[in-house]
Amino acid sequence: MEEKLNALIVDDELGARKLLNKLLEETMYFKEIVLAESVSVATGILSDFEPDLIFLDIKMPGKDGFAIASELIENRSKAGIIFVTAYEQYALQAIKHAAFDYLLKPVNRKELKQCINRFIESRKDKINKLPLKISDIQEKKTRIKVNTRTGTLFINPSQILYCKADGNYTIICMGVKKQLCSMNLGKVAEQLPENGFIRVGRSYIVNYEHITVLDRKECKVTLEKDGESATIRVPKQHLKELD
Repeated sequence: MEEKLNALIVDDELGARKLLNKLLEETMYFKEIVLAESVSVATGILSDFEPDLIFLDIKMPGKDGFAIASELIENRSKAGIIFVTAYEQYALQAIKHAAFDYLLKPVNRKELKQCINRFIESRKDKINKLPLKISDIQEKKTRIKVNTRTGTLFINPSQILYCKADGNYTIICMGVKKQLCSMNLGKVAEQLPENGFIRVGRSYIVNYEHITVLDRKECKVTLEKDGESATIRVPKQHLKELD
């Protein structure tokens, strides 16, 4: 491994902090490991320390582990969150808080190492994709092929504002121009580049590149292209993805 990681352990139990610190040191993957006994202490540490991984206990006096996870998400932290707890019932809640993994106490050495290896591999994948902008990705797939009632249409994905489901058909909006496609929204989605487009609810796929306004209060998004604009409603759960 070329570059070692930084880690933050947050756990109110001294023995648990020390044991996890020892297990992490044994992996030889870490440059610096910082320990915190509470969420408030961890928050202070995070003001001038940028960990790659944060190992979070859940049930702690005062604020629990989910509180700091929510703050990290709000601040768009790039740190991977790994919950380390004795309780199985919080797994679903951990997923909702964008957890990278969920480990049960007592922590198993092999599981811990596998978890860290997965994190390292996921970072490599992200780094390999970083130089590409959405427009670059869309240019790689210059045109998609969709069926219409009269034949076949070839469209450059970068020209699409949004796609809207219309029963078994799809309306493809390209600014002032709209095209009815005789394919359902799922089939159209298969044609689009994997990055740059997002499915919002059952009815829409929108192009990130043309988003100009995100109205969180009204749950709406505005897209603009060549002087033409369109506003569509977005399910609340998709707002953060768009943001």
